[in-house]
Amino acid sequence: MRPIQLRKKTGESSPDDLTLQIQDPTYEYLMSSQAPEIRVSAYLDRDWPLVENMYEEIFIDENCTFNATITKLIPGSKIKREILLPCAMNEGEQLTILVSRSAKGA
Repeated sequence: MRPIQLRKKTGESSPDDLTLQIQDPTYEYLMSSQAPEIRVSAYLDRDWPLVENMYEEIFIDENCTFNATITKLIPGSKIKREILLPCAMNEGEQLTILVSRSAKGA
């Protein structure tokens, strides 16, 4: 599992950022794919009292060679039929994140 952050503002860390874990194959695909848009699936590893309906970027690490702009968040749960963000989400619930990749500085 690899950590990522959903950041409220591109290039800046803040207390409102959401830290998630993604599986190693998802991380590898995110890092190597040349597709302009990628779906990233992440499961919450803890309860979050507030998950916003929009974050600007996925921050992977300082050495990442591209920008990962979030275009859409799709919350999901096997227990709840529908999750409307912003709201509290529980450990084990899923976020599918649509990411648009672009070269840094573009």
